[in-house]
Amino acid sequence: MGKQFLEITEQQEVEALIARVATTLVENWTRSGRAVERVSITEALGRIAAAEVVSALDVPPFDRATMDGYAVVASDTFYADEVHPVSLQLLDTLFAGMQPTRIVTEGSCMGISTGASLPAGANAVVKIENAAECQEHREGRSVTAVQIFKPVAPAENVMHAGSDIKRGERILATNTVLTPRATGVLAACGLTEVLVHQKPRVAILSTGNELVAPGEALPPAKIYDVNAQTLCDSVRALGCIPCALGIARDTPEALSQLLERAIETEADVILVSGGTSAGVGDLLPQAIEARGEMLVHGVDIKPGKPFIFGMIQERPIFGLPGNPTSALITFNQFVAPLLRRLAGAAPEFAGRSGRTITAQVTQRIFSEPGRNEYVLVKLSAPGSPEEYHRATPVLSGSGAITTLAKADGYFLMAKGKELLEENELVDVVLFSELPAGTPW
Repeated sequence: MGKQFLEITEQQEVEALIARVATTLVENWTRSGRAVERVSITEALGRIAAAEVVSALDVPPFDRATMDGYAVVASDTFYADEVHPVSLQLLDTLFAGMQPTRIVTEGSCMGISTGASLPAGANAVVKIENAAECQEHREGRSVTAVQIFKPVAPAENVMHAGSDIKRGERILATNTVLTPRATGVLAACGLTEVLVHQKPRVAILSTGNELVAPGEALPPAKIYDVNAQTLCDSVRALGCIPCALGIARDTPEALSQLLERAIETEADVILVSGGTSAGVGDLLPQAIEARGEMLVHGVDIKPGKPFIFGMIQERPIFGLPGNPTSALITFNQFVAPLLRRLAGAAPEFAGRSGRTITAQVTQRIFSEPGRNEYVLVKLSAPGSPEEYHRATPVLSGSGAITTLAKADGYFLMAKGKELLEENELVDVVLFSELPAGTPW
């Protein structure tokens, strides 16, 4: 069979190489102006801001009431109590959205609802429960007055203009992920569009004579293609655009045809599942070398040893093992950091594997010497807030479909750490949030 891999590369070296490639791509995109686009805030959820955003106005843009009640001159109320209420003439009543047209002077007030603009002259709001309207005779006529039973200080129950956001204040930093809270802030400042990083396009193809697309009839000796669906969803979850190209049979012509399609679709990154070893049917290494440069073929991790990384026409191409577990592990460790970077994440955040949680292993675990090993685990909730989650290994082999279904995440047993004792602590990288109802 000959040598199975070109050279087994250390994981740290592979990660550093991919990070350098990502930086170069981002720099090239930035110089060409291809890296950003302006989108409506209604379509910005999950995107990454490409520039700082500064508010052009105060929020709120006017002084407003924070309680239902009466807008007053605070000094008019200083001696008010329930025995000796202060009586003020009621000039008008203001509701949210109304523009005040009268001025509050000493001895007068206006009714006001929460959120309404504070009228000129007023500097405080008396809560409605601390006042009562009545009819009084003044200068020979009946007028509506308000009796105040409790004093207020200046600015009490008032939100001043700009107290939430000041004009010129930064409301969105560069490389911020646009959450519902962030888009809400943009809307509050009257913005309808935001500059974001473009979504990288990722071509995804599978290889193997044994594969059949889901939904098709399953002939004898065939299996359904799992990785295409898993990888498409993983790419989408990172804010990128997946482009599934289908299955290439184990012939140089079939693989070449799909690789050419990936290039024609203007994909920024190419993911190939399967065909990464050096068996008779594993053609990806030769296909990459015929079109570009092979940079990595083999990495010192388990699962995922037959990982491939190269470049074809200035675009990264990743070869992931065909085993579903191996494919997902190598995607998370090597592909995801590059995609995060291309999608706009800052370098210090792009390399993070995902959310982690500290847990105790439920049994002794042995690791193969000489390699970093990733162990898939099922998490169970702690008995109390002071205890750790429990991590039980899911040991079904890297090709078992149920392994992925059962596992909540994985942890690293680093090279040189060949034994974990029961109850030792590990940092588990979560595939997603914990199951609903799991206490934290």
